[in-house]
Amino acid sequence: MQEFPSNLRLYLKTFQRKAVLIVSLTSVTTLVAMVLSFRDPNTYVCSFRLLLEPISSAAKISQASTLARTQGLPDEDLLSLDYPTQLEVLKSSLMLSNIAERVKAKHAWVNVAAINQDLRENLIVERITIGPSRYDSTKIFEVTYKGINPKIVQAVAEATAEQYLQYSLEERQNSIKAGVKFIDEQLPELKKRVETLQSQQKKLQQQYHLIDPSERGQELFAQVHQLTEQKLKNQTQLQELKTFSTTLQEQLNLTPNQAVAALAINQDHSHRELLRQLQEIESRIATESVRFTSNSPSIRALKEERENILTLLARKTQPILEQYSISVADNSPALNFHNEASLELIQQLVDTSNQIQVLEVRNQSLTATKKTFEKPAKQFPEIVRQYKELEQQLELTTRILDQLLTQRETLRVEAAQKDVPWKLLSKPQIPLDEEGKPVAFPPNRAKKLLAGAMGGMILGMGTALLLEKRRNIFYTAEDIQDLLLIPLLGEIPVDDRFKPLPNLNPDSNALTLVETQCRDVRESLFLNAFDALYAELTFLYAENPVRSLIVSSVESKDGQSTVALQLAKTAAAKDKRVLLVDANLRQPQLHAQLNLPNNRGLDNLLGDRLAPEELVWRVPEMENLFILTAGIFQSDSPQRLWSTQMQQIMEDLSVKYDLVIYDPPHFLDSPDVSFLAAHTDGIVMVVGINKTRQSLVKQSVKQINAFRLPTLGIVANHLN
Repeated sequence: MQEFPSNLRLYLKTFQRKAVLIVSLTSVTTLVAMVLSFRDPNTYVCSFRLLLEPISSAAKISQASTLARTQGLPDEDLLSLDYPTQLEVLKSSLMLSNIAERVKAKHAWVNVAAINQDLRENLIVERITIGPSRYDSTKIFEVTYKGINPKIVQAVAEATAEQYLQYSLEERQNSIKAGVKFIDEQLPELKKRVETLQSQQKKLQQQYHLIDPSERGQELFAQVHQLTEQKLKNQTQLQELKTFSTTLQEQLNLTPNQAVAALAINQDHSHRELLRQLQEIESRIATESVRFTSNSPSIRALKEERENILTLLARKTQPILEQYSISVADNSPALNFHNEASLELIQQLVDTSNQIQVLEVRNQSLTATKKTFEKPAKQFPEIVRQYKELEQQLELTTRILDQLLTQRETLRVEAAQKDVPWKLLSKPQIPLDEEGKPVAFPPNRAKKLLAGAMGGMILGMGTALLLEKRRNIFYTAEDIQDLLLIPLLGEIPVDDRFKPLPNLNPDSNALTLVETQCRDVRESLFLNAFDALYAELTFLYAENPVRSLIVSSVESKDGQSTVALQLAKTAAAKDKRVLLVDANLRQPQLHAQLNLPNNRGLDNLLGDRLAPEELVWRVPEMENLFILTAGIFQSDSPQRLWSTQMQQIMEDLSVKYDLVIYDPPHFLDSPDVSFLAAHTDGIVMVVGINKTRQSLVKQSVKQINAFRLPTLGIVANHLN
């Protein structure tokens, strides 16, 4: 079986304990609701239905608004109403006030404020649906009004229908007027924008000679391509001629200028004859130099003749060079004699040089022309983009302008229509019986009775929880465990072993026997509870046996000392050497319960530094039970419980005894408890049923968790 959460279980127990209170309040509120329900009058209901949109697409197309907005095509998403918003408008305060005024206009005796209030409470406007999905919703609103006066109900329903139909007509007219006004406001700006775009487009056409931007761009790129090919071809020819010129210069050992000079000189016949004669004399000198010395008359004559010829050559050469504006050195090869083959090569060198100059000039011209066409060609894509963008904007703006003009005319035609957009499917009418009288509906008494019962139940449960919170106690042991979430070690019944039996005659012979039997039963229950407590401690902590513990509580008379003493007796009866330490130095109690003196004890052990064996008493008739009483209280004794001496004493006692049980002050009364608990195996908290306050126990548990003190569990005491 699945268990309830602890908090829910606590609530259920509270409701169970306060069942009489809850049932009483529920009965009272139900009875009141029943009395009030019989005083409720009969009601009359009047309803009608409105169709807010045309049913078919053909009917919607026939509307002027459809033609204006969708060009005659049905578009449900564009033209469908916002039904949730429309529903709120129909139930708005302004709409209800207008309906009340309409009723007042026809029936002067009615109260407008009362009608307005009834409309808020009893007018129901719903959209009719035929299935669970939102797609199953219809285009019909059903309006229902109910009241106790059939005449007023009929009048209010009729006024509501008239107001809704009038609202639909006015809403359409207002929407059309707003649409026309909006279009009129937009037209001047759109016209101005069209003119601006046309002007910008025309300016681009005039500036860049654009008739067809695509053809103009192709022409520019074709011209740039053609010039590129011509320049490449010219550069190829130029490179070939330069290579040929270099080869000729190396063969002739002449520069182009020297070649021009040599060609010009060799074209003069007299100069050429002198060169021939000079060449012959040079040959004769070479021949005669073999036979004669340089001072011989023949050699000197030949040299003189050579000098004369050279002088004549110089005279002949200078005018020719000046004529062609050529300057060469006196020993230049250009001035030498050249045969026909050499002259032919010289002529080729000159022609090649001239061609190179022509091609270089042409290359410069092509480069300049190409740059002239490349600049507009590079700019042209951006110009075309601007032109296309202007063209698109102009086309879009023109289309919008045309649509707005068309829509304005359509809206003006639509504004002239007087038919009501919404259709009344059924007239407002109260159902009639066979005799033609309005049918009255009895009040829903079951609903009011249910409301009364639920209200009483909620009131009773709330009162029960409030009373429980005010009492601030635990009613059962399970309440402790559920609320604190700490193991419940044991449940100790009320110690009434010596309580006298009621209604017994003291002179009766049966008194002794009955009283003895009852006391035996009580004592057996009481002692068995401690046997169970000790067994729970033993088995629950079997892996780490408990050697020392603290028995504490939060209030006086919770039974802390009694639980500590009885637990010690139970453990001693199990052949355990048990030491019971009374650590409540201000209000010791254990010595009184055992009828032992308290002149010396723990207080003296801390102050006089004596050995524990000197102050420990053996409990009479209990072989294994020993006690260390509190001793006479001194003002500084509680502070010594925090000392290292006390810690050492606790460690020594844990070694000498199987179990050491400390009975300290109440947990919240002294910080000594936290110190002692930190040096033991844990705390056993005693809580009195129907006595200990919950808030104090929660505060103690919170402090234990904050200090991270070891906790063994809870003992529920004083159970009936």
